[in-house]
Amino acid sequence: MKKISPALIIAILFSLISCSQTKTSESFTAMNTFMTVSLYSFSVKKAGVVCSQIQNRIQELEEILSTTLPDSDVYYINHNKKFPDPLKPELLELLRFSSNMYIKTDNKYNPALYPVIREWGFTTENYKVPSNQRISELLLHTDYSALCDSDFAANVPIKDEMELDFGAVGKGYAADQAVRILEENGIKSALLDFGGNIQTIGKKPDGSLWRVGIKNPWTGDAACALSVESKAVVTSGGYERFFEDDKGNRYIHIFDPKTGRPSQSNLESVTIISTSGTYADCLSTALFVMGKDSAIKWWKENSDINFDFILITKDKELIYSAGIKDFIEPLYQFESVEIVTR
Repeated sequence: MKKISPALIIAILFSLISCSQTKTSESFTAMNTFMTVSLYSFSVKKAGVVCSQIQNRIQELEEILSTTLPDSDVYYINHNKKFPDPLKPELLELLRFSSNMYIKTDNKYNPALYPVIREWGFTTENYKVPSNQRISELLLHTDYSALCDSDFAANVPIKDEMELDFGAVGKGYAADQAVRILEENGIKSALLDFGGNIQTIGKKPDGSLWRVGIKNPWTGDAACALSVESKAVVTSGGYERFFEDDKGNRYIHIFDPKTGRPSQSNLESVTIISTSGTYADCLSTALFVMGKDSAIKWWKENSDINFDFILITKDKELIYSAGIKDFIEPLYQFESVEIVTR
């Protein structure tokens, strides 16, 4: 009788184990977006419990971070001009994170820009182009550096007219919290889609990498495909949300904090790949505002933050960092493709 090699036996066993796992998917709406949790588990009952834990956790976060829910902590800050007592640890974590990233990105990430964004109608869908004078007035109240040295103690006042909004990091932070729940419950394979913010846990059940498509800004299908394991993949693009005035001018939802206007950078989209959903969410916006050259420079100068990037420019260039060169596949005929190294 012909002997079966140990390697083949391991492969067969792994295949059998993978196939015995059942996929469980649940979708819900939270943080003003549609979210889907898909996980693989040996127990359907346990998978259902884990999905419920994630949904409950995200709803808890929304009740802390929402700018519109009257009982949320952020709503309290914006309307009472002081921090609540007690200050919840999740909010304190994001306040400290924001202080660090506000400084590191030279204000390209600014959680105090809410009054400006609201004036343009992106939180109310009552879109309009504010006057230059109105924009200048509102920008006076968006200096988050006033909080960067704060200890964020309860009842400490903030400047009149300042309002906070963690929309640029909220979904990424929620995804990180969901990953923690999955890991605590021993889930080794899962895929989260939080309104386009993708978070992968481990590999697919068959041992292969997850394959994530990066949207083509011009055609709507995939511009490239990315293979990842245990990574957040977050894209910010001007094509996602915008409005046009009666002259056909387009105004996107990504704002330049220094001008108080929609970003005019030379980028169509920025994708960040990181183990941290919070960092990925934050940096996809900040690097978009920076524009191509400054975004590349910032990546080179900030090696303490472990992330890779994909830039798609208005000139139909594809530019990405060397860390993903073996895991990316262009699916569109770009004018040029560039790999950036540190």
